[in-house]
Amino acid sequence: MPVTARRTTLTRAVSSTVSTDRPTGRTLAKHRRTSKPGTPRAAAAVLSVGLAVGGGAALSLSTTPATASAATMTAAQQRGHTSVPSRPLLRFRDSGPTVKYVQRALHLGPDGYFGSSTVRVLKKFQASWGLKATGYMDKKTWGRLTWAAKHKVLYGKYGTTSSSATKGTTAFRTKVLREAAALKGTPYRYGGTSRSGFDCSGYTGFVYKVAGHKLPRTARQQYGATKHISRSAAKPGDLVFFRNSGGGVYHVGIYAGGNTLWHASKPGRPVAKAKIWTSSVAFGRV
Repeated sequence: MPVTARRTTLTRAVSSTVSTDRPTGRTLAKHRRTSKPGTPRAAAAVLSVGLAVGGGAALSLSTTPATASAATMTAAQQRGHTSVPSRPLLRFRDSGPTVKYVQRALHLGPDGYFGSSTVRVLKKFQASWGLKATGYMDKKTWGRLTWAAKHKVLYGKYGTTSSSATKGTTAFRTKVLREAAALKGTPYRYGGTSRSGFDCSGYTGFVYKVAGHKLPRTARQQYGATKHISRSAAKPGDLVFFRNSGGGVYHVGIYAGGNTLWHASKPGRPVAKAKIWTSSVAFGRV
């Protein structure tokens, strides 16, 4: 009898422990997996609001990442980000990767901004192909520009230089070289743009202005405002740009022919004629 009582007590103790530890009711439901996956909570929110406007029109507001991104862009940026195959109408002060495509096709430094230099070169391009020289990208200009880029040409038969234009270009370069030499000995001054002192781009900008053509302020901007030509095609009076290993422009001077240039080099050295000391150069012509 004592042994039986002990076994009965032990059995009841084990049964009591198991029954109290096992989850029941709503507690058990927490451990069950749903048969169907739930809807992702991170889905784009769409808010529809019905408003009684006039005859009871409904207003639907949709908030998605694409809509929010487009809303932050100006009209000029939206045009500049339109795909090239769509041949968007681009105009002055537009900006974006599509503007860079146009600039590369026009042999300009691609900064992605449709500035005055891009307008000027585009007008020349349009006139050379018998198109209306508006300085804006239209459908006809897109067709001609993409064709020209594919066949690695730029100006058409209508852009052949006449004898009078050739004489004008020669006279301009003569003025550039004459003024460049007249400023020999002018001291170097950082940020200088006058006869009291020049830095490199201040010097080239001053010389070109006296000769009759205005250039942007910095060497990099001047590079973007010129037509890029090969070293063999360069003539005295053209601009010569010095480039670092990353391709950036850090110095500019006036080509004097025979591997020489006029330039304002650095503090302590006045304007002088010198040899071009590196092969990492590019030439530009206005």
